Amino acid sequence: MLKKVSYIAGSSLLLSCFVAGNAVAKVSEEKAAEIGKSLTWSGAERAGNADGTIPAYTGGFDKNLIPTGWKPGMSYTNPFPEDKVLITINASNVDQHMDKLAPGTVAMIKTYPDTYYLNVYKTRRTAGVTESAAEDIKYNATHATLAEGGSGVLGMHGSTPFPIPNEGVEAVWNHVIRWRGGMRVVQDEATFAPQVDGSYAKATRTVNFFFNPEFKKGGPRDDIIFFYTSKVNSPSRLTGEIILLHETANQSDHPRIVWKYYTGQRRVRRAPDAGHDSPSADADGLFVSDQVDGINGAINARFEWEIVGKQEMYIPYNNFDMNQPNVSYDDLIQKGHINPKWSRWELHRVWVVKGKLKQGQRHVYGSRVLYIDEDSWQVAVHDMYDVKDNLWRTMELFTTIFWDANISWVQGYTTYDILAKRYYVRGLVNEEKPYVFDQPGVAGMKGYTPAALRRMGRR
Repeated sequence: MLKKVSYIAGSSLLLSCFVAGNAVAKVSEEKAAEIGKSLTWSGAERAGNADGTIPAYTGGFDKNLIPTGWKPGMSYTNPFPEDKVLITINASNVDQHMDKLAPGTVAMIKTYPDTYYLNVYKTRRTAGVTESAAEDIKYNATHATLAEGGSGVLGMHGSTPFPIPNEGVEAVWNHVIRWRGGMRVVQDEATFAPQVDGSYAKATRTVNFFFNPEFKKGGPRDDIIFFYTSKVNSPSRLTGEIILLHETANQSDHPRIVWKYYTGQRRVRRAPDAGHDSPSADADGLFVSDQVDGINGAINARFEWEIVGKQEMYIPYNNFDMNQPNVSYDDLIQKGHINPKWSRWELHRVWVVKGKLKQGQRHVYGSRVLYIDEDSWQVAVHDMYDVKDNLWRTMELFTTIFWDANISWVQGYTTYDILAKRYYVRGLVNEEKPYVFDQPGVAGMKGYTPAALRRMGRR
């Protein structure tokens, strides 16, 4: 069962946004004016907490901390090497910290009492944004609205449509359309679905995210948030399969479009079932499509969302060490879970948002709870429950800072199946090429069409 989550004392601005029933008022000019004052660009509380364990927000990552000699294309090495572990949470003391842990995190500690633990470090509020993006987000506070049924967003600019959310679906849309630099990112990533004994096979893919430069600017592709391709490089049985996705902001009028290149047929076909709880091909049944990036797709089609509250929680944050070339996959991929030695956890405030399966809808999960970082709107932990409300799986999303692109984003995430005692990990780059960011402009969209997909498959 879900534990009770309370609002943080002093969050009067948050509490005042809620109204009875479904009639939710837009954010007033007075409340929106607090963005840039008591609230940060993302709508987060600028102040630290009462005991100082969460500091005040001071603008995000300090680029003076970029390691000397670093250049784009190199690994993002830890800019905080002096930070030491403050506490280690394990089976011996987890009961003392349960009020600051997601139920899935607690379950992992109790399922693997001898090997699973959290190393907690100093809290560093590193998420940032450009000045123009911050202006867009402040505009959105009083102009963005939900499409009918919460199936999309209208009237917004840039990213983060609801920095002061009134209801759960708005908070989830903030994650889907969060600030991610407005650029293209290319990554070669490794994925693993280890067996119960810890043995594993590696799968790889090349992924392209291209954030639409025409998004909400009146162009012919105005409603597309981003374009996405994923090409499988291994294992051999899947090699050459490619997915092309156009993710839209108003999925009632313009549902997301997915195409797939089938290597056996050498043809491109629409793939309307590539979403929701369709299984991921390389995950061995441990992961479904709408878990990519934490949560994605037609978020309100099958689940009703509510804001449970806001809470101080330990979440994965500033995980630079995990994806370094000197950390081998043999060291990282272990029986039951990844090696906790390489992960970093910090105390942050999160929005707690619960999704419950709608009456008459089908999904493998009966409910799910998202723990969303207030500074970045990145899902940090995602607990998934079966239709009988039993905790089934938990995701951990390991954020880091890509300082050349001014983005706080995940570099690797896990899904732990607590019942099967197996897991799936995706997005690792330790033995792959580092992330590459660029800005190809409007011309770059030519690479994200069915014709381009066909050419990619034939090469």
